Formats: sequence, C-alpha cells, structure tokens
Amino acid sequence: MLNKKAVSGVVVMVVMIALVISISAIVFTTTKKTVEEKIKKSEACGPDIIGKLSINSEYVCYDSATNEIVFSINREDIELDKLIIAIETETDVIQIELSEVEKDIDNLYPYDKGRTLKGNKVMLPAKNSGRTYIATGFDKEVIGIKIIPVINEEQCEVADSLYEITPCEQTGIF
Repeated sequence: MLNKKAVSGVVVMVVMIALVISISAIVFTTTKKTVEEKIKKSEACGPDIIGKLSINSEYVCYDSATNEIVFSINREDIELDKLIIAIETETDVIQIELSEVEKDIDNLYPYDKGRTLKGNKVMLPAKNSGRTYIATGFDKEVIGIKIIPVINEEQCEVADSLYEITPCEQTGIF
C-alpha cells in the first residue's frame, strides 16, 4: 500500500510539470509573433532616424493666388521605402507618396522658379540631399505639412512637421 501512495505522488508531480510546460509553450507561441513585430518596427523606426529626414522651412510657402504650396525635404543617409507627405488644409488632409522610383503624381511637380518645367515626374530626394516640390489644387489655405517615413514596410511616426506656412509673396521663392 505504501508504494502505491508514493507512485501517485510522482504521477501528480509529472502531470504538474507537463501542465506548466504546456502552458509556457502556449504563452510563448502566442506572444512570439507580437514581440517580433514590435522588434521589427523599433529597428526600422528607431532613434537612428531622428533628425535624418526634415522639412526645410526656408523653402516652404503657400501661394494663395495659384493655390499651390512649395515645400522642400532634406534627407540624410537613411534607407526609405517611401515617404508619405500629409498636407493639411482647414478641412482636409491630402496624402502624397514619394518613392525611389521617379513617377508621375497628380498635382505634384518638381520645383522650378520660372515654372517652365514640363511634366510632373517626381521622386524622393537622394541620400544626403534635398529636393523641392510644388503641390497644387488646394481649394482651401494650407495650414500644415508632415512627413512620415516608411522603412522596411513599416510606417513610422511623423519625422517632421511644419505649421507656420509663410505666404509666397513674403519670400523670394517665386
């Protein structure tokens, strides 16, 4: 009789260990994917991008006569899949996506002081350079602009924003 009680205690202990291992495996597999996604996003959009993508406020203005905004983006040595530009009016937010490939984007043109450029092929600024653009077709005054990088297919937080848009008449941009 004594041997049977000792065996049942061992069986209970083995079952408890198996139960704890099973629960640990279930928790591990359910949280692993979430943790991997968070790590991927933090690696892509981590502190390494701070200050490496900016709006050059010297070359930003809104022309109310033509309903156009001129804006300039500076890019340091940073890998980008694309860049989302969010242009805000009093009632809308228009989003434009720039990529490494030059392409036509409606209502977005490369900057040309004399406005003599034909076509509207645009792309991201190259690494360690900047580029200026003209966005058209706004029926309300532009009140702000944001740039949002996409790195390793992860949309990051806003890299830079500007809410003090100077009228073009007050600048020498045009």
